[in-house]
Order: sequence, then structure tokens, then C-alpha cells
Amino acid sequence: MKRILPIFAAALFALPVFAQEPAAPAADAAPAAEAVQPQPSGTVAEEAAETPESVLDRWTLYLKQGGKTMWFIGLLSVLGLGCALERFWNLRRSRIVPAGLAGDVVRAWREGAFGQVEELCAKNRSVLARVVETMLEHRDAEDFQAAKTFAEDKAGRELRLEGRKAAMLATVATLAPLLGLFGTVLGLLEAFGTVAAMGEMGDASVLADSIGKALVTTVAGLAVAMPALFVHGILRNRLALYSVMLEEEIATIVSRAFAPKR
Repeated sequence: MKRILPIFAAALFALPVFAQEPAAPAADAAPAAEAVQPQPSGTVAEEAAETPESVLDRWTLYLKQGGKTMWFIGLLSVLGLGCALERFWNLRRSRIVPAGLAGDVVRAWREGAFGQVEELCAKNRSVLARVVETMLEHRDAEDFQAAKTFAEDKAGRELRLEGRKAAMLATVATLAPLLGLFGTVLGLLEAFGTVAAMGEMGDASVLADSIGKALVTTVAGLAVAMPALFVHGILRNRLALYSVMLEEEIATIVSRAFAPKR
């Protein structure tokens, strides 16, 4: 997945470049085309030569056309980006099911070195380490299934907490298109209000600002919602994978540590 995401992003940004690249004219037909056809003015060739300042001015115009709704959509994008970065940093295997911890715990547990087990859990502040701390509290339990139930309950609570931390992405993916639709409705209301005040359509440029608001907010809402939904799906699948791995590690520790007491 770590290799697929950069390739997908590069293809996504490169797609418009390949889609808009004009076909090269034939070598023998180039002089005739230059002699017959006049040079275009104000066409796609000039748009392709836009400076960074002109691109920035265009995006500034879009923000102004969107009105106050764009500020709320921008706030949602910041919240979604912050939540995504936090989840990608904390929702890693080393924070949930670190490799090798289960084996170290089992060896120390079977030797009766419970102090060493506590040190391992204190150094490795992961979900599995907190589950092992719960096992230490119930290490005198004679029932094998009771110890396993305590461990699984602790793991379930920890995983639900990790899942709730990604809820902001789902909220962003839900609210962003609704805010875009809200801005669209506001823009259309302004357009119809202008038509009603003028009594007729008149000059279409009068409606440009209202129509621009209607279109820009919709695009902005979808542009924020789609990446948020995509990242939320990735995080949900990652959490599901780590949940299965955590269950396997818990079953291994409980069976090997508490098996002699059955």
C-alpha cells in the first residue's frame, strides 16, 4: 500500500497533462499549416503559458466567488488533513501490535519474571502492552477462559477508541459536500433574485458572480470529501487488519502463559 499510494497520486496529477497534450503535426505539413492558418489569440496556447501569479489570481477569484461557505469548507479540509496525519502516524503496527513483544512476554511469564514483563510493557506503550498489563492484574486467575475474557475485553475497548479517533474523517467526508450544496443553493438564489430584480435576463455577465458561487462551492466540497473518504477507508481496513493480528497475539500469550494452570 505504501508503494501504491505514491504511484496513484503521481498518475492522478499527471493525467490532466497527458489528456491536454496536443498531437504533434506531420513534418511535411507544418510549413503549409503555418502559411495558411493565422496565429490564435487568447486561446488554449495562452492558457497553457499561464504564470504562477495568474494561477494564484484565478484561485483567489474562486475563493472570493465561493463566499463565506469556502471558509467553512477550508476549515473542514484542515481538520481532515490533521486527522489523517495523526492517524497515519499513530495507527501503525508498532503502536498496536509490535513485532516480537508477544514472544518476549511469554518467555518472561513462563520463567515467573513478572517484573520483567512489567518493564517490557512500560517501555512499549502499545495496545498489546496495555492488554498484557491487564493480564498481569489477573495472573492469579485459575480459569483459563476468564483470563482470556479479561484480555479480549481490554483489547476491544482499546480498538474501539482507536476507531473513534478517525471519526473526524467521516464527518469531513459527510459535511463537505453538504456545505458545497449549501453554497450552490445560495448562489442560485442570488441568481434568481437578480433576474427577478431586473425583470428579464438582460446581460448574462450580471449573473456570473452568483453562478460562479454555485459552481465553485460544489467543486470545493467534493474535492475535500473524496480524499477524506478515501483515507478513511484505508484507515478502517488497516485497523481491521491490526485487530485480527492483536487477537492472534492475545490468544498466543494467554494459551502459553495460563495453559499450565488449567
